[in-house]
Amino acid sequence: MREHFHHHGDAPAAVEHGVERGGRVVTAAALIMAAVFGGFIFNHDPTVKTIGFALTIGVLIDAFVVRLTIVPALLNLLGHRAWALPKWLDRAVPNVDIEGDSLPARATNTRAAPPSAPRPCPAQAKNR
Repeated sequence: MREHFHHHGDAPAAVEHGVERGGRVVTAAALIMAAVFGGFIFNHDPTVKTIGFALTIGVLIDAFVVRLTIVPALLNLLGHRAWALPKWLDRAVPNVDIEGDSLPARATNTRAAPPSAPRPCPAQAKNR
């Protein structure tokens, strides 16, 4: 969502794009985790049963209620304000650019570059 908002500047479209692209991943991961944790419910130890049940319910609530319902709704309601840091916090937090936002935009030229001649390996060039 953040990358889409950064590149296009449209908050509702970023939320829609993020839920569309990430919703399947969140759903699949939640179902896998719930199945694994749900398997602990069949254990004979009551402590393990309780932990398995709690983790199963917790994962399902987190995925379907929090990540796919509440967070997108809040981001949509907040709009551009959801993506802005207060100035005092922006100065205090280091700028870690993991996504490459500060890199120049890629060229939009669709033509492929001409292939260059392969350079021989130095070991092969020495043997010639």
